[in-house]
Amino acid sequence: MIKSHQHSSKLFNKGPSLLSKLLLLTFISIVLMGVDFRFHYLKDIRQFTNIFTKPFHAVLNLPNDIYDFTTQYFGNQSRLIHENEVLKLDIDQLKGDLQRLDFIDQENDRLRNLLEVKNTQKFKTEAVSIIYSRFDPFNQKIIIDGGQNKDFQPGQPVIDALGLVGQISSVFPETSEVTLIIDKKMSVPIQIQRNGLRAITNGNGQSETVSLSYLPNSVDVMKGDILKTSGIDTIYPEGIAVAEVLEIIHNPKLPFAKIICKPISAIHNHSHVLVVAPINKVANNVAPIKNDQKK
Repeated sequence: MIKSHQHSSKLFNKGPSLLSKLLLLTFISIVLMGVDFRFHYLKDIRQFTNIFTKPFHAVLNLPNDIYDFTTQYFGNQSRLIHENEVLKLDIDQLKGDLQRLDFIDQENDRLRNLLEVKNTQKFKTEAVSIIYSRFDPFNQKIIIDGGQNKDFQPGQPVIDALGLVGQISSVFPETSEVTLIIDKKMSVPIQIQRNGLRAITNGNGQSETVSLSYLPNSVDVMKGDILKTSGIDTIYPEGIAVAEVLEIIHNPKLPFAKIICKPISAIHNHSHVLVVAPINKVANNVAPIKNDQKK
């Protein structure tokens, strides 16, 4: 029994010890690193083995690559969503600015047209702004910024760049009430530009039209005729555009024709208007012409 045990222990203890092997491998490694550092013998071997080790490196780096890709993807998504919201707000703001610019351009065009009218007309005018518009079937009126403080008087005509708007009906300390030509209580002496025919327009109220009253069926009025103030009443200066003939209805059973006209002025698009000075006031301000020639 003792011999067999000794025989088995000798069998397992053959060769150098593990420590000796470790020291030997360490020494060989140091020698190889030194030789490679000095003579670069292992460069080709490393390049050849890199072909086989590269897939393993890729597999080992795969979790880190997936993490980086996921983080970058969701980060880009969040950044794009934020940028999209900012751009939407900028677009809305730019649209608002564009609308304000369009409104300012339109307002400038209206004021420029009023200035041209003010400079070209023979009568005196004063520009005022509209404070409030009151439109209903019974009252077609606006309130303007100016009254007794500007020496306005009831009866003064009010015009815009296109034509007659209405007439001042009430004057207050700092404001005035203007009755529009489409009001049912409003009448304007006119003259047809084409043939000089005189007539009177009456407002129709809510329909925003005016009609020519008491003209026979045989009257010489055509669709498209332009109506202008005749100046016969000494209230409205002569030649202000009032309306355009829109429709002519002849009824044999009635003695008068029904003539519907559309106002030329922009009734509902006012922001500023011109108040015309009274004709008698303008006439009084004109110096008389002296005639020194002897007969």
